[in-house]
Amino acid sequence: MPKKNYPPRKTDSSAKKKANSPITGFRISNFKAFADTQYIPIRPLTLIYGANSSGKSSVLHSLLLAHHAIINEGELDVYRTEAGGDSVDLGGFGQYVHKRQRSNVIEWAVDLDPKHLNLQNIEPIYSDRLENLLKAVNKLTARILIGISPAEKGRLRVLSFFLEADDSRVLRMSHIPGGNTLKLNNIGDTPIINQLKDAMLEGMKSTSTPRPPSRQELQQAINELVPEITAQVYRLLPTEREIRDDEFTSSSVNHKSELTTEDLASVLASLFIGHFTTLIQIIHDAVEDEIGRLQYLAPFRTYPPRHFAFSRQKDANWEAGGGYAWDILLNNTEVRNKVNAWIGDSDRMKTPYELRVRTLLPDSHLEDKLYSLLTKSLHDFTVELVFHAAGFGENIQEEIERITTDLEDTGVGNSQFWQICCLKSAVDSNSYSLMRYFFSGLDYNRTLTEIEDIVSMMTDIENLSKIWVDDMTSEGDRISDLVFFDKRTKTQVSHRDVGIGISQVIPILVSCYSLSDSLIAIEQPEIHLHPKLQAELGDVLIESALGANKNTLILETHSENLLLRIMRRMRETFNEELPNGTPPVTPEDICVLYIEPIGEQTVVREIPLNECGELLELWPEGFFEERLKEIFP
Repeated sequence: MPKKNYPPRKTDSSAKKKANSPITGFRISNFKAFADTQYIPIRPLTLIYGANSSGKSSVLHSLLLAHHAIINEGELDVYRTEAGGDSVDLGGFGQYVHKRQRSNVIEWAVDLDPKHLNLQNIEPIYSDRLENLLKAVNKLTARILIGISPAEKGRLRVLSFFLEADDSRVLRMSHIPGGNTLKLNNIGDTPIINQLKDAMLEGMKSTSTPRPPSRQELQQAINELVPEITAQVYRLLPTEREIRDDEFTSSSVNHKSELTTEDLASVLASLFIGHFTTLIQIIHDAVEDEIGRLQYLAPFRTYPPRHFAFSRQKDANWEAGGGYAWDILLNNTEVRNKVNAWIGDSDRMKTPYELRVRTLLPDSHLEDKLYSLLTKSLHDFTVELVFHAAGFGENIQEEIERITTDLEDTGVGNSQFWQICCLKSAVDSNSYSLMRYFFSGLDYNRTLTEIEDIVSMMTDIENLSKIWVDDMTSEGDRISDLVFFDKRTKTQVSHRDVGIGISQVIPILVSCYSLSDSLIAIEQPEIHLHPKLQAELGDVLIESALGANKNTLILETHSENLLLRIMRRMRETFNEELPNGTPPVTPEDICVLYIEPIGEQTVVREIPLNECGELLELWPEGFFEERLKEIFP
């Protein structure tokens, strides 16, 4: 029976560090600006260029749609996306389908490198053969068609699923009206299919009875089983094939002497189907893992209020606006140090500012705690002062002489000394009337000055302050605030006092430094940065993608300077002139795409680079030639 509840979405284990993403590219058609199928290769650093309103954002929005479906249990009729917040409103299927033709079917496909799929957690009966099969495959493609189901009063569904190996169809599944179930339609006649059949039949060769089935008998058993195979689409791709109660299972192979040849053919057919449905499960998990960890930064990053500590709430743009970045800076010292190094570097942002964390206390806690600490400290000091003045303790005479000398040095005469001794007796006897009598005879203006001198002489104010702070912050709630420290003036300032450029680049820096093994999509990373800083940001992106973090970055940008820095690092890699600590950059690491409207169509063109970081094709329509045109009209 089909499962009625959505299974938990599988996530990548923190203990597992992937060296490479299995996703190598996407294909989309009938989505927003794109009519015919467009291929978007994905490399560690993918840069998307194009004129305004050319369709660049459509590439990122297709990923946001897939991400939303994965995070929200298959929801496809999407308006505000989960990762895009208020920045990306797809408007529902009727708006994001090409030309708003609700009869159109959207194609979304993902290409994967079989070498980077995880085959470790599947049943041994499938793992060895799948590993051998995939050795000869360079590319697997999982393709779905999304559209309106006519039999279900306009419900938006995944209508079809295709699995391809090196562009040859392996299998096809189609929607069954009334739910999210797909049934297996056919299995193709491809090299990978025939290779698996031959391997299974070879393993069945035996002199014992029953006679192993022929290839034709196995094919007939497969054809009979195919229409009975179904799987559920819980989110975006099919998963978890449904097993019939009367279906032969892999355990039946262990008792093949009890089976007929026809039975054995049915067992082999079930095992044959099981290999490919297991492969679908592996692809499903890989895509969910990669797309499910998508981090998107909108073109306008969050500009937090001045008093950040008292206004940190996760609004609709917490992710897309980069609000999360300020929390990371508050709690992650390593990331904060890296950001400080970048914004303060003399070759980069050159600011005099440094991000620091200050600890605040709630008013109620501060009021109660400070009063009690102040009262206790004054009481302890009075007792100590009176104690010493009265000469208690060892070496009484010597102590009296020392205290008397100290008091005389501060201007306190014998009469005041006598008053202090009497005050001690009054304190000991709790005689408040006697205490008032002694205080009434004091010259307060003079006495307060004298007391201040005694306090400063006998009390370590700095140590006392530290004791108070430690005591007040050891209990109760603590509020941490993130501030900029101006190293020139030694003052604390808000991010709203230092220019908007810093607040716009910080979410990018934090994403690059704090995330790992993630798919990060950023619109206009260069916004509010002058040309030199745009180039310097290129090194941050290179480090994040090709360094230890191993992120995959997709950048929708207009910045030529960003690309020029990447091209420079490619040239330095080729000439073995890279600065220390800079990861090498090769053509396999970089993808430059240009989105170009042609008539009613929008096409995606890849502009390749060679090992020296040179573009092998000219920018279309004179893109990036404005400088020359302005200088040489």
